[in-house]
Amino acid sequence: GKEVKMRNKLIPLILTGVLLIALISCGGGKGGDNEPNNTIDQASKITLAQPFSTKITPVGDNDWFKVEIPEQGYLKVQASNIPEEIGLEVAFALYQEWEGEKIKYIREWHRVPDAVFIPKAGTYYFVIKDDYDDKESKNPIEMKVDFLKEFDPNEPNNKPEDAKLVQLNSVINPAIYPTGDQDWLKVKVEKQGYLLLKSKNVPEDIVPQIKYTIYDEWSEPKIKEIKDWHHIPDSCSVINTGEYYILLHDDFDDRSSETTFELKIDFLEEMDQYEPNDNFKDAKSVNRGDTLKLAIFPKGDYDYFKIKLEEENKIKFMAKDFASNIVPEIRIYILNPENPNKLTKVIDWKRCPVEFELEVDKDYFFLVHDDYDDRSSPKLFELKIE
Repeated sequence: GKEVKMRNKLIPLILTGVLLIALISCGGGKGGDNEPNNTIDQASKITLAQPFSTKITPVGDNDWFKVEIPEQGYLKVQASNIPEEIGLEVAFALYQEWEGEKIKYIREWHRVPDAVFIPKAGTYYFVIKDDYDDKESKNPIEMKVDFLKEFDPNEPNNKPEDAKLVQLNSVINPAIYPTGDQDWLKVKVEKQGYLLLKSKNVPEDIVPQIKYTIYDEWSEPKIKEIKDWHHIPDSCSVINTGEYYILLHDDFDDRSSETTFELKIDFLEEMDQYEPNDNFKDAKSVNRGDTLKLAIFPKGDYDYFKIKLEEENKIKFMAKDFASNIVPEIRIYILNPENPNKLTKVIDWKRCPVEFELEVDKDYFFLVHDDYDDRSSPKLFELKIE
């Protein structure tokens, strides 16, 4: 009878031990041990949203994990109780079992927490390690892996080939996520004018910037930049009809947000009859006595004109009806005598009204701009030449 009672007491203890061993081998629970998982083909399988623990030990340890993702979205890795001496980093990958290189990284090393865009359902892998591979963790690091359903209706658009067509004068709701995300958009322009971009309800951590390009998969390079990075709001002159590509990102690519914001892309028809004249080779010829109607738009706009005095070497420029934020200035050039593809400055910037003394029967170029190139207006103003 004593043996039966003892056996009955031992059975629950044995079952409890078996259960604990099973939990540990599956990586579940606090202090779980997923080793050996130092290579991608040894990756420990984990469950989304279920916490687990691991250690970076010994020095140089890499811990691989795999998880099933149900659809397009984002795989997010978080950690707590990270020892001070550990700079915990994560990289995400696909497993190419039959390829020469088994590991295909889809996002390389970033500090935890971090996330990666997932284009479709499947098995995805990630690996964690100390940033310099020179420290180890004696205590367990608590980990959690979550899946975020897609919240940006324009994704995937991380490449110009995947750019989504946006209708002019419409609003879209992009998100800059994860850190380093770059979103390509495209618009179709049917006449000369300006693209105007505005944003609102931007998350506090994000400072959106945009760049304007033309993309042609048959040319080299494929991407031709027409205006470099500028903060929103911004505008860009477009001369020819066709498709224009806009690249959106956070200004330093070091912040991200799971919250979308509003981005509006408007189109404004050309109001300045002398455009395009941002290059001296496109300068329109004008004469003494002309009154020009022009606009300094968008920000940084340069307007070149060409003039020759047939008599009287003094010439005066006067401006009126310009926007209150604009300060029109003029600078005088001649063609470079050694290089006809360049201009040589002969008189530096002067604010209107201004009078110059120039030579008769000589070709000159004059350039009109805002004094600091930091303000603009689509409002036409008059520039009188006397």
